[in-house]
Amino acid sequence: MKKILLIFTLLLFTNISFAQYSWTKAEVTLKNGTVLVGEAFISMTSAGINIGSKEKLRFRKNKKAKGKNSKYLPAEVEQVIFTVTYKEKVGKKKVEKTRKEKYAPIYLNKKQTKLGFAELIVDGSMKLVGRTVSVNSGGGTWSAGTPYSAPVYTYDFGFLSNHNQVMFLKDGMKPEVFNQVSLLKSFKNRAKNFFEDCPALVGKIENKIFKKEDLIAIAEFYNSNCN
Repeated sequence: MKKILLIFTLLLFTNISFAQYSWTKAEVTLKNGTVLVGEAFISMTSAGINIGSKEKLRFRKNKKAKGKNSKYLPAEVEQVIFTVTYKEKVGKKKVEKTRKEKYAPIYLNKKQTKLGFAELIVDGSMKLVGRTVSVNSGGGTWSAGTPYSAPVYTYDFGFLSNHNQVMFLKDGMKPEVFNQVSLLKSFKNRAKNFFEDCPALVGKIENKIFKKEDLIAIAEFYNSNCN
């Protein structure tokens, strides 16, 4: 029964995540200063077989502009501001609202040779970023041999919980995934090692003031107290 529930949760989680990578109203700023206003979407990559494939941003003026799509690699893009439409229950009615999501290129590997797009959740010297990648048919987000299992819980980030990779990112370093369960170390031990340059934050993690549900608060605390 637990196995069936886990599979159902993963399928539901994956379907929600895929919805973010479709044509959406956007403002795209390129590295050369050009600003494009229209619709865009980010090509989703797989965490498994196609992990080395290049991500692209596709842009079009509007839905009627068939066959007039432009493609941009992460290295060509400064940032993307998506305007996302959603419905929120207010009283007994569902009200349509919009929100802004900022995406920017980040380095995905230690050598900083591979770029991909990520949503900027918290900005600063310590960034919290979110990515959505497709899940392997075997049920795991990661290929065999990696230390992380597929997500078995999500955080109360509201819409941010749609990402199946939520990562801390220090300037000049590889981003570290923290919303997934590690088979090797507990969240507390991983976080203590990652934030060893900030004793005040490590103390709060050791004393369970900050837990695995508090990724946004952790990033904000670091930026306010650990620079």
